[in-house]
Amino acid sequence: MENITCKLYFTTCKPHVQLSIINCLMDKKHILLIILIHLSAITAFSQERGFELSGYVGGMPSLILRQPGETWWQALIHNRLNVGWQMSNHLRMDAGMRNRVMTGSEAMLDPQSTDFDAGWADLSWNWAEGKKVLANTAFDRLYLTFERAKWKLQLGRQRINWGQTFVWNPNDIFNTHSFFDFDYPERAGCDAFRGAYFHNETAYSELATSVNRTGEISAALLHHWNLRNFDYQIIVGEQTGSDAVLGGAWTGDFKGLNFRGEFSYFRPIKNFADTSGIFAVSVGADYMFSNSLMLQAEILYNNARNSSSDGLLGLYSAPLSAKRLSVCDWSMFAQASYPVTPRLNASVSGMYFADIKSYYAGLSSDYSVIENLDISLVAQFFSTPGNAASGGMKFILGFARLKYSF
Repeated sequence: MENITCKLYFTTCKPHVQLSIINCLMDKKHILLIILIHLSAITAFSQERGFELSGYVGGMPSLILRQPGETWWQALIHNRLNVGWQMSNHLRMDAGMRNRVMTGSEAMLDPQSTDFDAGWADLSWNWAEGKKVLANTAFDRLYLTFERAKWKLQLGRQRINWGQTFVWNPNDIFNTHSFFDFDYPERAGCDAFRGAYFHNETAYSELATSVNRTGEISAALLHHWNLRNFDYQIIVGEQTGSDAVLGGAWTGDFKGLNFRGEFSYFRPIKNFADTSGIFAVSVGADYMFSNSLMLQAEILYNNARNSSSDGLLGLYSAPLSAKRLSVCDWSMFAQASYPVTPRLNASVSGMYFADIKSYYAGLSSDYSVIENLDISLVAQFFSTPGNAASGGMKFILGFARLKYSF
């Protein structure tokens, strides 16, 4: 049995101090035992104190075939815990934690990217590192909520979700995510203050400000209202202290067709008058037929490309920004999903990246074995035949996931 080095850290806000408490040698069986003990202890504590507890635990082997001739594999144990504590009628505390244990090819195990925390507070740490094993714990939610009358105030690590479209979200200037990362539905949070005032049932205003790991501040105002069965919003602010942002979005229903879109315009604050701006706009629609077949389509125009050297595969792991959502100017998406049986749902999706003549295709199926226990099979295919810079690379990714929710 291979031995690995296990480290446990205390981590504080910047400047952070990492104090090694224990270094021990343990095998893979001991890692799994620690996770099970961890789950049992928190569950017992939450029940005793009357806290709300939810989450899931899943196992997912995956395989990547990269032409020419490279094969990578990984096995992942992914556990999530969500804890909520209603401290009083007006005050609540929420926390969300991810625990991941990974083994596989060295190319799939990057301690630096796994331990990376984009927030002001460093709430992620690798507690086990080896040649073929990597384990990480990260808090992506840790915030207080105060609600009274028409006010709602939140402080701490949270998700600020201002996007309206399905795949690309130019309005998500605080929390941008990747469509391809299907195993992380909660998405990352940011360290922020958020205040909302509800004018009536359909109109509200928000002020949000966040700070990232390098001390850069993002701040924006949002106003949301409803007019003739359509919801609209407008945002104005700055992103990471470097760009002024003006944006907006809409969503509504027209004879069963859900139509939505959003846009943002970014312009550098320095040299504002003599520099050009960046524009991102996504427009999409979806329709559900009487037999529950759903069709979705979306198109993105973004004149600032993501600069990842890995091309399409870089959209998985490269830090995304609301002003750099794709690898080319024009991107198109389509998806069809259908409940084959009450327990089995299947979908097929595709993207075309027009400027670089590259495409993505995806297949997925989700089967409910029993209540709260699901099996998922996912295949993703990336091809860049028209991109000379990437050498016509092709990637095939396959995943099989067993997930139990509680």
